Amino acid sequence: MSSKTSWRSVNFSSLHIEEWNGEYTVFHPESGKTHFLNQMGFQILVDLHSRPLSAISVDEICQNLMNQFQLQSDTTFSDQVSKTLHRFDELGLIEQVK
Repeated sequence: MSSKTSWRSVNFSSLHIEEWNGEYTVFHPESGKTHFLNQMGFQILVDLHSRPLSAISVDEICQNLMNQFQLQSDTTFSDQVSKTLHRFDELGLIEQVK
């Protein structure tokens, strides 16, 4: 994982979001696809949206998630968050900023 890579939200306000018992459906009108996210995945989108004028580093995203979900830091967690970010980028939900 490169700590020099940062991420930002892309058109969060265009997403159609529904919560279903702690799980989220996110309809992305630009792609016509619906994505199913757990609380942590959805929180990543919310965190990025909360800072629309600046990109957020992977390390900062991990720290926010660890604080919110009361988790301990480990490399596995950071790697999983990084993979999720890359997947969200592929889906057009967020974008990478170098």
